[in-house]
Parts: sequence; structure tokens; C-alpha cells
Amino acid sequence: MKFVEVDEVKAEVDELMNYIKIYSREINGRDINDSDVNFYRFIAKQILFFKKILIAYPKTYFANVLVSDLYSLLINDIKQEIRYYYLNQRSIIENYIRLIEVNDENQSHVTRKSFLDLKSNNQINETDYGKIMNEYKIACSYIHGGPELSGYLVTNFQESIEFKASLGKRKRKSQIAQFIDLINILNYLFLINNLDDIDAAFHRSKVLLKYLMGNNYLQKIIVNC
Repeated sequence: MKFVEVDEVKAEVDELMNYIKIYSREINGRDINDSDVNFYRFIAKQILFFKKILIAYPKTYFANVLVSDLYSLLINDIKQEIRYYYLNQRSIIENYIRLIEVNDENQSHVTRKSFLDLKSNNQINETDYGKIMNEYKIACSYIHGGPELSGYLVTNFQESIEFKASLGKRKRKSQIAQFIDLINILNYLFLINNLDDIDAAFHRSKVLLKYLMGNNYLQKIIVNC
């Protein structure tokens, strides 16, 4: 029965990939490559993971928002909507923090203190914390723009062009790798802070958990429970 469920989920992901390929041809006039497919599979698995959490805990509001963010980011990436992509990336980071650092202050606004609390309250090394902060800063830069806009009009315009050009040099391969790395770090922090909830949501579906999140994630559940 467990393997039947995994097969059904794999078929669901495959169906989504086929639909995305058709959709990409319609709006972009081209096929997506294998790297894109693997990236979209990764996002689809994250969505299914949190949907499983929601079945067990339907009142988990920010998990529901996170699912919506992941869907939106997927669509933004297909449509090459860079600014909206990073708007959703920022929201994804903030909603992970809300699920990890559960307090009233984070319910409305994620602040600098929220990130400091994330670091001080969890076993996270400087490298991983730096990756979270870097991706958050990049997302904010795309949304708000980087240059100081207090100078001469033409100078500001030139600075904006240079700023966008520097952001545009971010290679596709690097963008995907860094996003996946970011989500893996946040998933681990989510795991440490929500062990009982995850174990309960997948108590009869450990094989499915392994498919969605990988064997390392499953082993961390087993070791820590």
C-alpha cells in the first residue's frame, strides 16, 4: 500500500511535468531542458510535502501560504518573470521563518530580529546562515532595487542599469543550485522545530517522505524521534 501511494505521487508529478512542457511551448515557444525539469520536480515535491503536512494539520496557516508561494514561484520561473520570482522567494523565506520561529511578532512582520532569532535558537552554522541571508538580500534587491536614489536623475538611471546588469549575470545553473540549497537548509530547520508534526503526518508514509524529501531527511527523522 505504501509503494502504491508513492507510485501515485510519482505519476502526479510526471503529469505536472508534461503539462508544464506544453505550457512552456505555448508561452515561450520552446521546450524546457532537463535542468528545468529537475528544478520543477524539486518544487513539486516541496509542494506535496507541505500539502501532506496540511492534511494532518489543516490549521497551519503559514504552511498553506508556503504552498501558494511555491506554486507562484514555479509559474514565475516558467514565464521568466524575474521580479515576481524573487518576490515569491522572499515570501517563501519569511514563511519558513514563521513556521520555524513561532511567535506573535513574526505573525505580521518578519524583521531583522527574526533572522537573528533563527540563528541563535537553532543549530545553524555561519555558512548556512549566510546562504539564507544572501538569498533574502538578493530577493529584496530585485524587488526594491539596489542603488541609492538621492543623486542626479541621469546618474541614478545609469546606476540602475548597472545594478540590473550585475543581477542579470547570475547564471541559471547557479540560481537553481542556490535556491535548492536554500530550501534544503530551511527544510532541515523546519524538521528540527516540527519533528512531532512531521512524524505524525508521515507515520504511515515513510517511503513517501523519502521520495519527497530524500533519504537524509528521513534518517534525521528516525534519529531525532
